[in-house]
Amino acid sequence: MAAASGTVAWLDPVAPTGPESVTTTNNHLRMMFENDCAFGEDRDYSHGTRFDYAHSLSQENSLSLSDAWGISISQNIYTPTTHTRWAVPGEHPYAGDFRVGGAYMQRWHNFGHCVELQVGMMGKAAFARDTQNFVHKIGNMEQWDGWGSQAPSEAAVQFSARQDYRLSFLETHFANGWETDAMCYTQENIGTLHIDGRVGFNVRIGTNLPTNLQMTRSGGANYGLGLLLKENYNPAATSVFFSLGGDVGYYARDYGIDGGVFHRFENKTVSRRPWQAELRAGVGVARRNVDYFAGAVYHTPTYRHGKGSLYGCFSITLNW
Repeated sequence: MAAASGTVAWLDPVAPTGPESVTTTNNHLRMMFENDCAFGEDRDYSHGTRFDYAHSLSQENSLSLSDAWGISISQNIYTPTTHTRWAVPGEHPYAGDFRVGGAYMQRWHNFGHCVELQVGMMGKAAFARDTQNFVHKIGNMEQWDGWGSQAPSEAAVQFSARQDYRLSFLETHFANGWETDAMCYTQENIGTLHIDGRVGFNVRIGTNLPTNLQMTRSGGANYGLGLLLKENYNPAATSVFFSLGGDVGYYARDYGIDGGVFHRFENKTVSRRPWQAELRAGVGVARRNVDYFAGAVYHTPTYRHGKGSLYGCFSITLNW
């Protein structure tokens, strides 16, 4: 493949230059699922579901500042490896959370940020047991009987912030239509569920790389609407790309391991690892205003003497 004459230059976030964006969609509805059964396991972080909707407040017909707001619903489920009626020493406790959230986003061509406030419930009121039992019944899988030992019920209040930075010096356009792009990000979470801070990256290679479909997780401040505006994207054409990303972070609190803030966790079985990292890879396709993404995530052990977790993720985003 013959490379084009050079890579894209760094861009000024205040006075953007370059061709206009042809993106015309202002509404983005995403459905995201994560599950470790994709690789034959059912332990630790067992399942995650997130539905989110984002709406851009300004027509995306240029690379100037664009504001957006979003709402979300999400649920996470955690289980040990061994199926018993009691908590298992040395294995992840039973835990679950359910949250609804509201977010505000500001998007530029080389920087974007999102803040989200989520509220909900942890423990029995999060219906993690009911969700798992329902899914296992449909799939004719074994039921797990140890939910009576799950982390205590408490209100969930979580604030998340994310900042995305465009790495334009890594962008390349090839003569055959292929291209690359890259970004790095920082994220901070504080609340009754998690207290952590992370720094990560994401790179893509493909054709007609879309604005959204940055590889994100089911946690807070992550929406199907990309935070970085992108020129030279044609939503009428098909997009195909490969994505690789990862991050490293410090975790000062984890409800699923440490238990609630206001109630003693009698069935605590493990100790949290403060430093954790993950690696993500996947393939995305965008066609006729529908975005598809499928990938895999490896997360290093979240507790001492534990194993790393490998699970699959899938999302579909409708844009109009």
